[in-house]
Amino acid sequence: MKKTIYSLFILLVMIFTACGENTKAPVIADIASIQIDDNNLSIYSTDEAQTLTASVTYTDSTTAQINDADIWNNSDYDVLYMYNGSVSAASNGGSSTVGISYGRFSDEINVSVIKLTDFNISSDDINATGDYILEATGTFEDNTSKVIKTNLVWTADNGAVISVDENYVATITILSGDTNVTATLFEETNTSAPLAPITKTYTVN
Repeated sequence: MKKTIYSLFILLVMIFTACGENTKAPVIADIASIQIDDNNLSIYSTDEAQTLTASVTYTDSTTAQINDADIWNNSDYDVLYMYNGSVSAASNGGSSTVGISYGRFSDEINVSVIKLTDFNISSDDINATGDYILEATGTFEDNTSKVIKTNLVWTADNGAVISVDENYVATITILSGDTNVTATLFEETNTSAPLAPITKTYTVN
């Protein structure tokens, strides 16, 4: 009988010891807040996309980057293109609210698009047949002048061929004769761009 009681006691000790070990598993901290790392932002209407980032802060004061594309939202896709926190202008001016949301937590910033007020084709050295880089330079409402990267469509006649690479660099192959090169802004939503297309003629003998 004593052996039976002793064996039962040993068994109970082992069970409670095992339970005690399970309580040592690390506890995952709860979310305290989430936030967009950028403040209110202004972007030029013809610049390349800019990537925003977001962070989570836990109740133990640790932080981490948020990599979930589904948390992002955008109030006006007519003004702003957005994918996974990457934003670029969809129109020549305007503003949109970009936010993140996860459960009961959220944060948002305002993204304004700086309007282009004037532009011109700035490639002047095309004087023989061959390949050339096409560029357009614009002036914006804040009086900044810069090379136009996006939201620009190039066309040409006289058999000229235009290609645009992944870095938005346009190359034209010029043949003999008169070649009319046209630059059009926001071709898909040209009602948002009051600036008319511009054309420059290159003559090669």
